[in-house]
Amino acid sequence: MQEDKQHSEEHLGPAREYWWNEDYLELLAQRLYIEYCGTLVDIGCGKGMMGFKFSKYMPDGGKVYGVDYEPGYIEEARQRAQSQYSGNSISYEFKVGNATEIPLPDNTADVTLCQTLLIHVKNPQRVIQEMIRVTKPGGWVLALEPNNLVPNLMFDRYGETDYNVEGMLDVLEVKLRIEKGKKQLGEGFNSLGDVIPDLFLKAGLKDIKVWISDKALSIIPPYDTQEKMLRVEQMLQWIESEAMGYDYQDNLNYYMAGGGQQEKFDAYWQTLLYNKVTLKQKLQNEEYVSAGGSLVYIIAAQKPR
Repeated sequence: MQEDKQHSEEHLGPAREYWWNEDYLELLAQRLYIEYCGTLVDIGCGKGMMGFKFSKYMPDGGKVYGVDYEPGYIEEARQRAQSQYSGNSISYEFKVGNATEIPLPDNTADVTLCQTLLIHVKNPQRVIQEMIRVTKPGGWVLALEPNNLVPNLMFDRYGETDYNVEGMLDVLEVKLRIEKGKKQLGEGFNSLGDVIPDLFLKAGLKDIKVWISDKALSIIPPYDTQEKMLRVEQMLQWIESEAMGYDYQDNLNYYMAGGGQQEKFDAYWQTLLYNKVTLKQKLQNEEYVSAGGSLVYIIAAQKPR
């Protein structure tokens, strides 16, 4: 019997290590005064990546906590801490727990962060309140969240700029209804990044700052770097496993919940299946090219003293 898939499993492969430019993370660390951060908490930490990445900028004796509700991810994070980071001056502790009931005391962290977590939760405001609770007065609450609708208006090849307006609007309608339906079903809103400042303001946070990641997840021939090869491998896995938008029933359920009609969705799906075969061939032949643009926000705010 096949085990149930863990949440966001399709995202947490080796390619995730390349989601950020290291010099940009260093800049963020400077902006957030991570060199003075004694305790950092990562909520929805997955396998611990962001905690490990930011810990290199923390002072000696610093502490990193990671919290995730998937025990498998927490175990992998613990193993990585022991195998790769046991020799440095930072201590790591990973806990199984829910973002709506973080298993840490009040006023624990100098910085509390989450990455692509709020887009998946039914009540992001409640999670933000919990993040505030475990943050020290004057500490930072940090959300790294995208607008995932934006790439639907981006082009990969010059020939695509001669698009059919009506056809493109049909695709956009499907995408919008899928987004709306997912939210209606209580599974989060994939393009929440735009409105995090509004949620932070409503939560009573102060000195809200907004930046945008400078990372583009490009795939440009030749596929001659580890980053490109991992990204291509990940895309091929998504195609083969029907993940990341290639699962018919999940997308149909979201679309119908968003007010759509199955006949229109099935027409869209036939086009998607054709494009999937074409994409697979181009990836295997090293012919696929994409600038890889995305819109990922970094929103930081301080807990009032």
